[in-house]
Amino acid sequence: MRDWLPEAPVLFYPSLARELGSDEALLLTLYADYARHAGMHEDDGSVECLLPHVRWLQLVDFWSEARLRTATESLAQQGCLQVNFNQGGSVRLRLLPRPEKQAVPETGVAKVDETSAPQPVRQLPVYDAPPSRPARRESMMQRRGPAPTFGGSIGWRRHKDELQAIFEQAEERNQLLQPMQLGWQPSDLFHAMLPRHSIPPEFAGECLDEFVLYWLDKDRKESNWDQKFLAWVKREWVKKQTRTAREQRYEQERQSGMGNSSDENTRFDSREKRKRITAAIMDIKDTDW
Repeated sequence: MRDWLPEAPVLFYPSLARELGSDEALLLTLYADYARHAGMHEDDGSVECLLPHVRWLQLVDFWSEARLRTATESLAQQGCLQVNFNQGGSVRLRLLPRPEKQAVPETGVAKVDETSAPQPVRQLPVYDAPPSRPARRESMMQRRGPAPTFGGSIGWRRHKDELQAIFEQAEERNQLLQPMQLGWQPSDLFHAMLPRHSIPPEFAGECLDEFVLYWLDKDRKESNWDQKFLAWVKREWVKKQTRTAREQRYEQERQSGMGNSSDENTRFDSREKRKRITAAIMDIKDTDW
C-alpha cells in the first residue's frame, strides 16, 4: 500500500499557534529553519537572511503569495521579525530573539488554605444488588486486525522511523549547499553588513579574487558564502590596520633619530682618530716620530 507521508514533516507548535496564529506559527518555524542554515548571526541573537523571490515562494508552495505576505506582515507586527520587501522581489528578514517574560509581582491577597477548611463527610452509595460489570473492551489485536505477513503484500502500515526522518532532513540541508564558482559575487546583504564593521567596500573588492581562488582549490560547499567572505574580509582588514600602524611607528622613530645623527657622527670621528693614533704609536717600525 502506498505511503501517505512522502517527505519530511514540518514542525508545528500548538503553543505558538495559540499565541501568534496557526499560519504565523507554521511560517515562523520555516523561517527559523531557513535562517539557521543560510542566515548571518548577529551578536544580539538576531539572524538576518535574504531570500530570492522564487525561494521565498517555495518555502510554502501550498499557499498563495497574498497569504504568505499577510502571515509575514503579521509576524512583523507581533515583534517576531523585521521584513523588507525589495523592488526586485527579494525579501530580507531579520529574526528577532524572543523577549524574556517579566515576573508578575505578587499581590497582597492572602491565599486560602484549603486544608484548614472543614471537609464534608462523604457517604458510600448502598446497592441492593451488585452493579453489573461493563462490557469488555475490544483488545488492541482485535481492533488492528490480523498480524502482518512479513514478505507479503498485506499487514500493518509501517511508519517512518526517526532515523529515516533525520536522514531526509540532512538530505534537504545538503541540497542548500553550494560550491564556490569562478566569478562569484557577494549579495546585497553582505554589502549592507560592511558599514557595521567600518570596512570600506573598496577593500572588500580587493579581497574577492584571493577568496574565490582559495576556496576553488579547496573544493568545498557552503550554504552561505557571504558569511564566510565577511569573516575573511574582517581578518584581512585587521591585518592591514596592524601593518599600517607598524609602518607609521617606524617612520616616526626614523624621523626622530635623524635629529641626533650629527652628534653620532662627531662621536664616530673621535673614536676613529684615537684608533689611528694608537696604531701609529704601537708601530715599532715607524721612526718618523
